[in-house]
Amino acid sequence: MRKAAPVPAALAVAAGVLLNGCSSGDGSTTQAPPAPSPTVSTVKVTDTALGKAMGKLAFQGTESSSKDGGACQTRAARKAGMPEETLAHIVKADSDDMGAVLDGLNKVSEDDAALLASWSLREDFDACIDKAVLPIGSSPKTQSYVPPKAAAEPAAGKPDLKQAYPVRADQPVNSSIELTKGLVSMFSSYARDEGQKKTYAAAGTCLSTLVHNAGFSQEALHFFAGGASLGTGSIVEHLPNDKDKAI
Repeated sequence: MRKAAPVPAALAVAAGVLLNGCSSGDGSTTQAPPAPSPTVSTVKVTDTALGKAMGKLAFQGTESSSKDGGACQTRAARKAGMPEETLAHIVKADSDDMGAVLDGLNKVSEDDAALLASWSLREDFDACIDKAVLPIGSSPKTQSYVPPKAAAEPAAGKPDLKQAYPVRADQPVNSSIELTKGLVSMFSSYARDEGQKKTYAAAGTCLSTLVHNAGFSQEALHFFAGGASLGTGSIVEHLPNDKDKAI
């Protein structure tokens, strides 16, 4: 089973600025600037609201839910050093679509979006999910591993190479977010039932992060982003060069 990797210390560094009192140096004090108007940055997000949103986001559209109300995911997010603005954005979004949340957050703070999509935080979320679905009284250390049922052989036929999503060949793929929908579409086309399709949907952000960081060529990334519903054969055979195929 997966083991959650500790969040790097660098992720725990808060991106705040300490505001000092305004002193003239001669003992007198100048007037301090007016307090900021109330915004999401001045409101602390409650663990209850955050837990609900985090649980929904972590299980991403599956019928499962967090038994602890998302408390485990909330602890992971706070441990990672997510600022209140980011947590407020997640609560406000109230979505099970990680890609959409990341896309919205990316417009506010690219660093916070990268933190939410980071592999180490994803590992912590996965550990929370593993713990949530274990039978009462068991633990990851004692749980017997049961391999998933083998997928049925792909049906013989001609692969469908038509793109499910429009992709501009002249625009580079710069983020994992651009790959999520396409990869889910492509992998889901091989699924034998709705259960497998939901599994691929839940793993979409993880898949796209891995693919984006793997070193594929832009041509290969465009192919993945297009999300062709192949349904048969091998994805590898449609990649443009030997390096991409090796990856």
